[in-house]
Amino acid sequence: MDVYVALFGGQAVELAGCASEGAVRALIEMPNDRPISDRTQVDLTDSAALGAHPAIPCNPPPLAEAAWPGSVPIWADLTANGRYLLAAPNGAGFYAVDAKCEAIKTALSIRERAQGAGFQGFGQPDPLELRLTINCGPGAEAQGPVVPDADSGAEGWTLHSAELFMSEAGLPDTLLVASAPMGEGRGYLPIRRLDGVEIAPLFLEGGARLEAAKAALRMLFAVPEEDVVSPLGFEELEAVQSALFADICTRNCDGYDHSHGFFALPGIDVALSFEGVEQTPAALDILGRDLSGLRFADGRALWLQGCAAVASALGIVPGEGDWKSMARAAHLGAGQAAAMRCNAARAATCIRVIGPGLPLVPEVFHASGSCAGKTRLIVHLPEAVTATVPLMIDAERGFAEVEIAPMPGLERAILTVPAGASGAASPCLLSSPRVMIHSRGDLRLMLRDVTLRRRLEEVPQEAIGLHSDGGTLVTDGVIMVADGDAGLPPERGISLCSGAYYARATRVQAGTIAVQGSNSRLAISGAPGAPTTLGSARYAISASAGAEMILSNVTLTGRVGASLFNATLDATNLRLVSTDAQSGSSTALQFRGASEAQLMQSTAQGFACVGTFWTAGSAAIFTLPGNNLTADNTRPSCGAGTVQILE
Repeated sequence: MDVYVALFGGQAVELAGCASEGAVRALIEMPNDRPISDRTQVDLTDSAALGAHPAIPCNPPPLAEAAWPGSVPIWADLTANGRYLLAAPNGAGFYAVDAKCEAIKTALSIRERAQGAGFQGFGQPDPLELRLTINCGPGAEAQGPVVPDADSGAEGWTLHSAELFMSEAGLPDTLLVASAPMGEGRGYLPIRRLDGVEIAPLFLEGGARLEAAKAALRMLFAVPEEDVVSPLGFEELEAVQSALFADICTRNCDGYDHSHGFFALPGIDVALSFEGVEQTPAALDILGRDLSGLRFADGRALWLQGCAAVASALGIVPGEGDWKSMARAAHLGAGQAAAMRCNAARAATCIRVIGPGLPLVPEVFHASGSCAGKTRLIVHLPEAVTATVPLMIDAERGFAEVEIAPMPGLERAILTVPAGASGAASPCLLSSPRVMIHSRGDLRLMLRDVTLRRRLEEVPQEAIGLHSDGGTLVTDGVIMVADGDAGLPPERGISLCSGAYYARATRVQAGTIAVQGSNSRLAISGAPGAPTTLGSARYAISASAGAEMILSNVTLTGRVGASLFNATLDATNLRLVSTDAQSGSSTALQFRGASEAQLMQSTAQGFACVGTFWTAGSAAIFTLPGNNLTADNTRPSCGAGTVQILE
């Protein structure tokens, strides 16, 4: 459910259970011509003390369950000031409620309270320490829905202390422990040494050096200054004992000798081992984010996702890996579930919320105003929103990373975009098609849980749904199809030019080509039983000019499943399905130039040819195919090459 707040004298008070703007306006008697704006939770917490005051309910609960218990003292200060005075639930001060605010009085059960044991009489208490005046009417102000900050709480790093037995002395040592999101829970990184100084003695010493160490680690892990360094509980300590005990360097690190340790037998050993800690090879996760890490003990590892600064402080040297090998490993899930995740620091992140009924305008994607100087943009969409014009998302406008996703609490958002001339030429497009969303430059654009639709009333013209020039495009849970009222399908769904594309749980149905990539890398995955599906009347995938593709748990539908022109395909559990079984030109794989396809445990069904070779020099190998390729298609091979079947 959306969360709304009212502002009283600049202080934020949650309006609990208000499900809509209408309910908010009715509760605080706010005029319809006053807008309700969107604010992030961290902004309201930092600047308006959100959470410091009890909530006002839209639907009053029984007094026994209310934020202000029924026994809380109340005064009727009506004659002098036209208000009621409620004691704060913790006894620290008083809240004034304007007697003219009938809906708020009902919400706070003022009438019932004035009849009960908490009623103290008329006038006001002495002394009176007024915390807040709750009022209503023409000057009322509300904000919402409140958007949780993307990098706070469970989604960001936190800093803790932990007592551990580290020697035979029998007394525990206290260390600092950094914690970050990992899989469905959290991971832990105990820190035994910082910039050459042991942490445990600093806790015994206390004072300025300990505080300086905490400040250095807050900066490294982007932990807000106001977050308390809290002690870990017993359950967390068990995970800490199995972790790598880090030796971190944050300054003057040239030649620094990192001495990371670990318990060979967690829970039994009281002395760390230091031999055999090794850097892992360069790796990627399934959506193309960097993974780095350190191996230690027998099979344990510290994995970090997108944590360049933390990795450097641990002495991990950035490495160059073979992209195909890294993408294959990512599709097998290597390291991902156990990776501690880093996001851009809160100070570098801008969140923009598109309220219900408002359009998506191009200025949202400019790093200006409150987003000036920020490098990461998160755009939260309502359940349905329409862009006023085709969207150009350009790295030159300030952001290095852009994520478009539903508001927190929504499973999916529908984004309708007109197709039009993007105003920017692309070296990979021979024609000048209309584009719905065009990203350009060295940026990472991610669409998550978005249904992308082309405006229905548009005159049919050649159009591309998503086109990326030179950057990284990610679709996670994206749907781009024409189903009933979903609008016109784009002729080309997704187009890549000299960039990278990572997709998971994505469904694209286009007019002529679902996905095309020139001089690009494409890593597309689904899940067993829930494949990514790409299809069109003609080509499901077209790859050229040195494009490399890694596919797993993907279904391709079309007259041509995959067209390769000087391109390579490496696939596992790929399902190729013909949509034109009667056509003599249908083919699961089409080869031109020097192209290659290796398919493991994959199927092809209903095609005139499993492989069509326009030139010699290409190769197609099916290993352990999931169906009878010869019986389920007219011919296994057509043209100058041969499909090899190994089973």
